Amino acid sequence: MDAVMERDLAPERLPAPVRHRLDRLDRLRDIWVERRCNRVGVRGVPGRRALLRAHARELLTLAGQGTTIPGARERERRDEDALVRMVDDCHTGCRLSGSELTDLARTLPDPTATTPLSDPDGQRLADAAAVRTHPIVRAAHLYLTCQETLERAAAREPATPPLSPPSPHRPLPWAVATLTLLRSTYPPLVMDHRLADAYRAAIARADARERLLAFVELLTDLQEAAMRGELSRGGDLEHPVPVAVAHSAGSLSAALHRCVLERARTRGASFALVLHELDPDARVEVTAGDIGTAPERGRCEAAAARALFRRGPGCRWTSLEVTTAETTLRLLLLVQDVGTPPTGVLAVTADAWLTTADRSMDVLDPACTDCVTLLPTDSLGDRRAEVTAFVDDTIARAIGRLTRTPG
Repeated sequence: MDAVMERDLAPERLPAPVRHRLDRLDRLRDIWVERRCNRVGVRGVPGRRALLRAHARELLTLAGQGTTIPGARERERRDEDALVRMVDDCHTGCRLSGSELTDLARTLPDPTATTPLSDPDGQRLADAAAVRTHPIVRAAHLYLTCQETLERAAAREPATPPLSPPSPHRPLPWAVATLTLLRSTYPPLVMDHRLADAYRAAIARADARERLLAFVELLTDLQEAAMRGELSRGGDLEHPVPVAVAHSAGSLSAALHRCVLERARTRGASFALVLHELDPDARVEVTAGDIGTAPERGRCEAAAARALFRRGPGCRWTSLEVTTAETTLRLLLLVQDVGTPPTGVLAVTADAWLTTADRSMDVLDPACTDCVTLLPTDSLGDRRAEVTAFVDDTIARAIGRLTRTPG
């Protein structure tokens, strides 16, 4: 093991914002571990196969082989089955060997892999998987090591064309990163094709440490989404949330809703001043309520599904509606319970759509990571800046789409 590398990857040497973000993820993980009661494999964890299926589908989409391509459904099932076998065969308590990782590379479908990994390649990955650091940092390091190893293996093949930039759809780097996370009692990673630009920006970092930190951020976001998803599906099998936790989450949900509503009113009023200069008859209206009076109940469900979780009974909404002569924009900002019965975890999500005389269209297309997750121990003061930034960014994106849409 490279002692210098291990020292550089030590958690205490990470920037403070990265450490803070990992600490918050681990507090979510504590809830996730308690709810899943250390269940293992795919059949033992509610919703796990669905996550693996989603990951296989997203990688195919990134590879340009979405569901409309002939044979895509069969390919998706094969990829899903390969991931299921990997998860079911995962064992903790002993170090991964190079031969295990080269065997894994042979079992994962990858049409772009023209050269099998050599024994030294497998050992290099095994060494990366053994680095002592935070599991997310280790997974990011292993992902990047695997990506580089695949590039080196391809370069050894004389018939291989010049290397293109690393692609996010290669299955092996994701699989080995997921494998090391599973061995540390974390859920599997689920990529989202909407994060392709974030992936490419991270992989393009010239400095190796900056590249690693960018991947730590990406994997942290993906882990948060996966934990939300599994938490929301396992509640009926586990112990109910304590009354004190449920009460705390209810109070936080109400405070969050007020914060979101106030911010939407402020931003809506600012936009109305500009809009009225262009269209005196235009209207900007901000309203609020709960799931019982939601203007589009199905939209609450859809927003939760895009963030990979099942909505719980509580959903407070804020609606920003902009009406012009030709177009209506409706934006929903949602504070939702994660799971039924509620887990005590909350999620702030959004959905928006434009309606014209002849069509209606979604305007946000958010990734599974476009969500703010809050824990029962959080306070509004702790997370206000993050929630406000989410609201501001979402409103800006929705209104930006409105201004670019012809009547």
